[in-house]
Amino acid sequence: MATTALRAVGTAAIRGLRPGRPLHDPTRLARVAVGMIVAAVIGYALHEPVDQMILCVGAFLSAIGCLMPHTRHRLAAASGTAVALVGAAAVGAVIMQRWWVVIPLVAVGLFVGGLCRVVTVGLSMRIIVVTITFLAFAEITPSRNEWGGEIGLFAAGAAIMVAAQFLPPYEPRYAVQREALAALYERLATDGPYGPALLAAERSVATVHRLPNAGRRTALIELAEQIGRLRLIDESSAADRAAIDDDLRAVAAAIRSTPIRSDDSHVRDEGPLPADVDAALRSCIENAMTIATGGPARRPSDDHLPPSALDLVREELRPSSPYAHHAARLAVSAVVGQLAGMAIGAALAPRIVEPAHGFWVVVAVVLILVPDYGETFSRGIARTIGTLLGAALGIGIAFLGNDPLLHTIILIVLFLGYLAFRSCGQPWTMFWVVAWIGILTPGPEGALTRGLYTVVGCVIAFATYAIAPTWHRPRLRASLLSWADAEADRLAALAALWRAPSEAHRLTVAEATGRSRLARIEFTTAGELAQREPARHDEPWSNESIDAVSGAVLGVAREVAALAGRQELDTDAQAGAENADDGAVRLRALGAPADEGPGAGADEPLGAAIDSLASALPRPGR
Repeated sequence: MATTALRAVGTAAIRGLRPGRPLHDPTRLARVAVGMIVAAVIGYALHEPVDQMILCVGAFLSAIGCLMPHTRHRLAAASGTAVALVGAAAVGAVIMQRWWVVIPLVAVGLFVGGLCRVVTVGLSMRIIVVTITFLAFAEITPSRNEWGGEIGLFAAGAAIMVAAQFLPPYEPRYAVQREALAALYERLATDGPYGPALLAAERSVATVHRLPNAGRRTALIELAEQIGRLRLIDESSAADRAAIDDDLRAVAAAIRSTPIRSDDSHVRDEGPLPADVDAALRSCIENAMTIATGGPARRPSDDHLPPSALDLVREELRPSSPYAHHAARLAVSAVVGQLAGMAIGAALAPRIVEPAHGFWVVVAVVLILVPDYGETFSRGIARTIGTLLGAALGIGIAFLGNDPLLHTIILIVLFLGYLAFRSCGQPWTMFWVVAWIGILTPGPEGALTRGLYTVVGCVIAFATYAIAPTWHRPRLRASLLSWADAEADRLAALAALWRAPSEAHRLTVAEATGRSRLARIEFTTAGELAQREPARHDEPWSNESIDAVSGAVLGVAREVAALAGRQELDTDAQAGAENADDGAVRLRALGAPADEGPGAGADEPLGAAIDSLASALPRPGR
């Protein structure tokens, strides 16, 4: 076990140090660069280093919000994050070192931030950054008489960065949703699974479901799901399938280039799909193109309701949830980190480290700890290396003197370096960021503080994961059986719909389909994460078996989707219902102690796919 653990850590370290592509999304970087340059220059004009520092910190944290993934327009995302940051800073300054209040609030904020990772990483990180801002101002605010000016400067820096987002180029309305929908149709033009792209589009559109033309986007998602099912049963020639691929890419291009109508007034009702698979498929693609190019939309059905953010978070409030484990680890380790930072400050400040900066330990902890063993060690090792090199650079720059103009120029250069290399990975990002933070204040103490506290935070993060890890391999069997039950529920709902078509049964199928998709993605994600963890010699879930089972799960999911496609065409209801019932029984039997041999439907594609899954499933003692 020790050897495999060291091998896993080594692999994680190599992965974390591997550089990525620089200058990712240059137009967004350019706007952020302009904002920071303006903030630094205005700070220089104030002729007060502390004022320049607070102004630049406000601009920097707001820039982080601008660079994070978001599902709203960039102005809405930047403004919302800036307001939250300023509010958190003000609350922290008012509470000011009342640790019996501050620490519980920090723990709650980080727990919520960790749990919201199930919604999007961008939302999770925004909550975490806002919580850290609250903690920082609660610790560093020197007195009640000065906090008003500090918050004003911080807010001014954030406002400068928000104003920079008005600079061109201007993206179209609902650009994030349009890109998610276009990516979904491009995915349909490949042979790969479209479930993750469909889920991403659903969640993106769900964030604007109350705004105009949400119905048109929902209709595009429904059509995409229909197209995906029909493609699984389409037996056209290779040339015809290539033509369909081209048509789907054309729909994606139209979604990106043509503004979707700003209202849902032009709506049409549609009859049943043509009985012929090829005709039904082309009808769906034509309808999608009509909507994408501004024509009248089909009326979206009431059964296409993606889970809300609250629903997703509520589902993770259970003892076995890896997201709940992550949130609890984050909250507890952050409290330990803050106490450790305060103890170090009491022992070493002000000659070695800056006083009242223990929150840097918390920053290191929360940016290293993730739900994944491999990624935690990868980020931790990479961030530590980058931090130490950046701290060395910051200390070296500190000896150049305190000329305000030179200081401002260096601040701008280091920030531009951060923007250029932030997409290259953790060590490259931290090198520039730590050097930039280190010279915000005169002298080498700033860089020493950041370097020392990052190392301490890294140790705490590693220790936390070692004491309370989330291992994904032991969860794989339970996760697989959970998916099998959800897929069996979907098959049972399909059988009921086949026997007695009704809107209620259609709604049940839609709900069961959503649950099975989420369960399948949860299993495949757990499998990917498990392969980065050290495996015991007696562990039945080897990397090879994970790959085999994941492939078999995808095969079953494809056959169930194909069955749903045949149901939409109303082909052979009796045989289809029996096949669905048999598949449901066989999926629920996957957890049986021993294989029972092929069932009655083994000759059908669905039965054969389930047999393949049962054969690939590792069992203890095999």
